[in-house]
Amino acid sequence: MSFKKFCPKCGEETDSLVGNVCVNCFLKGKKIFDVEKISIFLCKFCGRLFIANQEVAFNEELIAEEVVHKTKLLPQITDPKIFVELSRKTDLDFEAKVSVKGFIEDVLIEQDKVVHFQLKETRCDACMKLNADYREAILQLRSSNKDDKESMLKIAVDFLKRENEKDPLSGTSKIAELKNGYDLWIGSKKAAVKVSRYMSKLYKVPQVVSKKLIGEEKSGDRKYRFTFCIKLN
Repeated sequence: MSFKKFCPKCGEETDSLVGNVCVNCFLKGKKIFDVEKISIFLCKFCGRLFIANQEVAFNEELIAEEVVHKTKLLPQITDPKIFVELSRKTDLDFEAKVSVKGFIEDVLIEQDKVVHFQLKETRCDACMKLNADYREAILQLRSSNKDDKESMLKIAVDFLKRENEKDPLSGTSKIAELKNGYDLWIGSKKAAVKVSRYMSKLYKVPQVVSKKLIGEEKSGDRKYRFTFCIKLN
């Protein structure tokens, strides 16, 4: 014979009691989780995120993961599952619906909460350098044909944009137009090497490499600025 259970607080019939009351009474006015302050920075120039001391390309999934990381549960909850539904309201403002499921005394407990937070604008080191005309290398694009000159510029800029996802200094701090081409000031020597090699193979022309001594590293090693030239006949 099975006996019906009644909540002593509200009188409702229930299959499960938590702490001698029904689930609804247990949850009334009680938080089984809370979300700590979310602190995420967004570079206003390149759009990269700074989350938990990591610099990453903008990604809403990573923002949602940080919300999960900041969600703190009651210690008596077992087998918890946290779900985050993220909604971007403006460039900086976000709304997150946080849903938590878990067990207390072998009874399934569910609770939702809507959290509002705002990304904080900043300027990353790479963008500060590029905005101050920083460059480790110069890429010279040369052609007497106007169409070729413009095509070379577009190819180089698009290539550097793709590299920028992995290396923030792959951007250009300056693009100078000349009569027979362009000079691109590139923040990353590594990116300059890649784009120069790519364009050399693409146009089937040799790349001319030169370097200029510009100072000395703290270690005492000489510091050079490299110039890569791609010239079409």
